[in-house]
Amino acid sequence: MLFTASALIAVMASNASVIPAADIEEPNPKTMSQSEIRAFNAKLDKAHQFFIRCKRSVPTGSLVQRDFSCRTNQQWAAADATGNQESRDVIDRMTSKSWNTSN
Repeated sequence: MLFTASALIAVMASNASVIPAADIEEPNPKTMSQSEIRAFNAKLDKAHQFFIRCKRSVPTGSLVQRDFSCRTNQQWAAADATGNQESRDVIDRMTSKSWNTSN
């Protein structure tokens, strides 16, 4: 998608209320309430590294209880990278021992 200069300026002007990354200190979502998280996120763009996303999960065997896990975009990305690397390591260990080369 190509933007003209005037369209790009209009987009930048509409995001003028968004605070630059250098002016924000990394939050600790585990110590914040849902209302504090909403107030913090109101100042940021959803793609910002410190924007806090919360995911709800249901514990196994429970129909009522809900667990929330809130992290910044940066923390979610690090968790995803760690999980992916651990999965790759497990697969590498499993496949390296399962090959029979004595045919």
